[in-house]
Formats: sequence, structure tokens, C-alpha cells
Amino acid sequence: MAAKKKLAADVKELNLQPFMCLMVVLIPMLLLSAEFAKIAIIDLKLPEARGSQTQKTVKKRKQEEENKLLLTAIITDSVLTLGAKGGFLPSLFYKEFHKYIAKDDGTETIVPFDPSSEEKPKHPKTGRPLDIYERYDILLYACDQEFQNIKKVLYTNYGEMLTDAQNKPVEEVSVGDSVYALSNPRRLIVVKDPSEFSLKSMSVYDELRNRLMNVKERFKEADDGDDIIIAAENEVLYDKIIQIMDAARLADFPNISIAKLRG
Repeated sequence: MAAKKKLAADVKELNLQPFMCLMVVLIPMLLLSAEFAKIAIIDLKLPEARGSQTQKTVKKRKQEEENKLLLTAIITDSVLTLGAKGGFLPSLFYKEFHKYIAKDDGTETIVPFDPSSEEKPKHPKTGRPLDIYERYDILLYACDQEFQNIKKVLYTNYGEMLTDAQNKPVEEVSVGDSVYALSNPRRLIVVKDPSEFSLKSMSVYDELRNRLMNVKERFKEADDGDDIIIAAENEVLYDKIIQIMDAARLADFPNISIAKLRG
């Protein structure tokens, strides 16, 4: 019994004070050396027209594009095509003729134009080659796709092409028919005497003007309703482009741009 009491007396309580002192010093050092992630909030307002686009911006731009006509007249050496809203009207195939007025005696002559021929047209009476500055007009007559038969339509005595109520060119009329003369605005005519009208070759410039007036009426609310682009091949003569521009102006398309067709 005495031995047990002696052993118990030798056992002493642990002194935790040095350990606590170590922790008091170590913990602040660890905290000072630690790295913390910082969170920053940046208030950004991106431009609508570029960069990252919101759904609202994309929708707005799509609506703006849908309200544009993008009217384009494409002219080659034998075909004229009118396009708008991503679609195209049936192409106008044509045969080209040049009208000359002789400088010496005023004789008029109309000759077919052949772009592959280098021979100059000749005076119908004397056989003299006609110069380029004697060329008075370039005539384009609508024809079939085989470039054989020229289309015929009725014209008034004032040179106005006749159309029906659906704005289609008219080839024949009867007494009492209602037709329209190609003017701006269109002029209503009630036929009294069919012999007052003449059946002539249909001018591509007249039919182009007719189609442009239809487009103008149908898309009058378009943002670019006064604009038209004329895209031409390099081989297209400048005089033809000028007459197409005149047809566009007569159809109330004053804003005209010239473009070049890529080869």
C-alpha cells in the first residue's frame, strides 16, 4: 500500500503552458502568410452594335434588315434582272439595237448590235462607216430565252406602253376594255377605238419602269424605299446604264448606286 501511494505522489500534472505559448505565436504567423482570393464586381455596359450582343439587340437588327428592300437591277450584255428582298423577278432577255443619225444628211438607221464584231455599221445610202458619236440611242427589245422572237405590246400615240389592271403588258384590246398607260401615276384609258394603239416591240426600259413602279407600290414602307443599286458587267455600255437610271428615276427611285458585277 505504501508503494502505491509513493508512485501516485511521483506522478505530476502536465504543464500545457509552453504549448499554448507556441500556438499563440504560430497561428498569427500562419494567418499572415496565407493568401485569400479576392472577389471584385465590375459593372460593364457593352455597346449594342458590336462585341457581345444580347438577344434584344440581335432581334432589333433582324427587324431593321427585314424592313429593307435592297432593290438591285442586274444588267449583262443580254439579260436584265430585278431583285429585292432576297428574291428575283423573271429575267428580261433582250436583243440590242443601235440607232444612228448620219451627221452629213441626217439619215436614221437602226442596226443589230454584235459585241463580237469589230466592223462599224454603214450608212444605208452611201455605205460610209458610221462613227461612234453618230450613235443616237441604244434600244433594248425584250425577247424569248432563245433570243429569236421579239415580244410585241401595244403603245399609245404618245409612246406609252399599255398595261392591264394587274400591270401586265397588253398585246391586244377590244372596245370597252380598261387599260393603263405607263405614266406616273398610271393613266386609265377606256378603249373606244383599238386602232388608236400601235403594236410595237416591247422596250426593256419600259418594262423595267413598269416593274419598278410595282415594287414601289408594294414596298412603300421600306426604310430604303427610294434606293436602287444598278450592278453591271464590264462589257455593258455606259449609255445603257444611263437609260436604266432614267427608268429608275421615272419610277420614283432617286437614290441610285452603281456597282460592278464580279467576274
